[in-house]
Amino acid sequence: LYQRGNRDENLVNVVKSKLVSNYSGNKEDFSGGLVAVNTNGDLYNETKSEEIREYRYSGPNVNNYVTFNNETWRILGVFKDEEGAEHIKIVKNEIIKVTDFPSKYQVNETTFNIRETDNGNGVYWNSTKTGTNINDWTTAGLQYWLNSKGTDIGYLNKINSPDKDMIYEAKWYLGNVNVTTNENDSIISIDTPVIAYEHERGNKPCSGSCSGGDVWSGNQSTWIGKIGLMYPSDYGFSTESQYWNSSMHNWNKTQLNTSWLKENHTEVEWFLSPSSNSVYRITSWIAPAGFMSHRTANFSNAEQHMMARPSLYLKSSVLISGGDGSKTNPFQLLNA
Repeated sequence: LYQRGNRDENLVNVVKSKLVSNYSGNKEDFSGGLVAVNTNGDLYNETKSEEIREYRYSGPNVNNYVTFNNETWRILGVFKDEEGAEHIKIVKNEIIKVTDFPSKYQVNETTFNIRETDNGNGVYWNSTKTGTNINDWTTAGLQYWLNSKGTDIGYLNKINSPDKDMIYEAKWYLGNVNVTTNENDSIISIDTPVIAYEHERGNKPCSGSCSGGDVWSGNQSTWIGKIGLMYPSDYGFSTESQYWNSSMHNWNKTQLNTSWLKENHTEVEWFLSPSSNSVYRITSWIAPAGFMSHRTANFSNAEQHMMARPSLYLKSSVLISGGDGSKTNPFQLLNA
């Protein structure tokens, strides 16, 4: 147990204490752990005059398990908000069961088709704009359902009260990730984790097509809310650092197998970030191959069901009341 006397320890401090300070980026001496990322998006080197941007769990074997809402979640890392406070970001270890999604979800007078009923059991992104098929997270039916903004019970209202009170209402960044295609609309390349991180947080308006821009016309560059999805860079930085500067569209099981996220990567999943290729498309993670792609907001395919795995930030004051972060003994949380 992480306790000093009768006082429970702060979760952020405990996680940061696990920093692997001797990792050089050489896969031969690394099986996984918490690493620091410098402001350039590269592996932090404590022997150089660098500044740490954030802390992330990287590699195939990491003890980042936490119990949240009586479920198993995983810690992505430690991130600062704009005021400098540090927050733990977590992601559900498994996708939400399809049966937990309603087939339709109503917000005010708008009804969203949330779950596929004709072609299988996937989840739509959808939007109130332009007949639902647009990549605006702030008006997405999936966002409304995750954050329980509607007449039916959504995901946030299914989280038990003590754990719900631990959630930090964070600023999420909605910049595009750059997706390059050829004349046949086949993907040529997608950002590296390092570059994706910068584009996700970009706010340069698009002009016509979105090459060279970050935010589609009419879309917001940020959103304040409690429950979102992983960024493409969250997946990217979960792999070993030797891959952080390579295009995620060219990845395969080699890269996936160096990431702890491989454990329950069994379905095609939505990411949070829009694609720069089309105002209709959102970045996605293709299972089980491990590469990144994109799909339209109303994507429906019997063989590739789109699924969602919620992610959220915890308040910086959250404590640990027990556990060691392992799969068999995950961290137990306590609201300060």
